Amino acid sequence: MSSDLGQGNLMSPRSNIWLLLLLFSPLVLVVLSSFDNVFAQEPQEFVIRRVEIWALFYRLMVAAFVVGAVVQGAIVYVCWRFRESHKQNRIKEIEGV
Repeated sequence: MSSDLGQGNLMSPRSNIWLLLLLFSPLVLVVLSSFDNVFAQEPQEFVIRRVEIWALFYRLMVAAFVVGAVVQGAIVYVCWRFRESHKQNRIKEIEGV
């Protein structure tokens, strides 16, 4: 049992940090790319903040729906794979008893 807790364990806290970094890095990139339009403007060019805020809102809503669809798909897969009627999840009788 103690050999399962080695460095190659996928559920270690270090792998969770990498997973969070992988998930939140695109979100940070979207937010930072939208600030480029607001702060890097020319003196003659005006940026309507209301329009930029709504554009950012819609971008983040699309990202939220995509993440939600991926999570929902993962939940459906886990529920379907580990259901009770699945052949591999049935309890096998012990031979010789």
